Amino acid sequence: MAKKRSAANTTQSASLVWTEDMDRILINAFIHEQSIGNRPNGTFSTQAYDNIVKELQEAFPDKLVDKDKIKNRIKYLKKGFGACYDIFKNATSGFSWSPHTKMWDAEPGAWATFIQAYPQAKDWMNKPVPHYESLKQLFGKDRANGDGAETPAEMRQRLSRQMGVAEGNVIADIDRMATQNGATHETDDENINSSPEANKRHKTYKEEVQEKLLKGIECVSDAITKSTDALVKAHTAKLSMPAKEIYQHVTELGLDPLDKKIAYRFLIENANVLEMELREEVNDKAGDE
Repeated sequence: MAKKRSAANTTQSASLVWTEDMDRILINAFIHEQSIGNRPNGTFSTQAYDNIVKELQEAFPDKLVDKDKIKNRIKYLKKGFGACYDIFKNATSGFSWSPHTKMWDAEPGAWATFIQAYPQAKDWMNKPVPHYESLKQLFGKDRANGDGAETPAEMRQRLSRQMGVAEGNVIADIDRMATQNGATHETDDENINSSPEANKRHKTYKEEVQEKLLKGIECVSDAITKSTDALVKAHTAKLSMPAKEIYQHVTELGLDPLDKKIAYRFLIENANVLEMELREEVNDKAGDE
């Protein structure tokens, strides 16, 4: 009997159906942990997860909530939010997210124009996006800064894995094109399958094609990186106050790491605000003297 109960508990533990109310409390718990500094450098601390697990367990004592389930759920919610945010961050002022319908709202003409520019937006015309604004508090800055996007290295790894599954089709297409152009590269499939030497040559050819494709991807990613660096340098060149000096002023404020990061980014984009404050401070001191 004990074994049967153990098996039942294992099954129950493996499956957890999340409700919208559970999602709401989960997201708010993450927002709270972020606000009290338990998300240094953009990563939630172990203490944050412990606090969130405790809060969910107290709110839903009949649910088997643990750290892994919370991590998986917030990852799922982040992915859904990201897909929507990446589209509607480009929306005009005619769009708004309704907390009542939990959907994006706009006039038909605005939808038509926006969908023409971003066809994926059509999928969200009648699709609810629960807790959008709350998720934006958690992940909006990440998406805007590109932190939630796929890095070039991750892209190369993903494509490499995908090529491992689909490379047979790629090679078949290349072989077919080569044959049509008069090439004689391994056109006899039966001989390829039966001859070890042919198999070896075919494998080498596939590896060669894969290597060339990956090199092409790497060149593109390097170009993107260089373009990004150029944009940063161009923006920094416009600052009348060195970025290092701005960072020093922010550090002197004694903010926690997250707030310091936010303040630094704001002042980099609005250096004139800091300069104005510093000038007023100097004038005040001069007046006191």
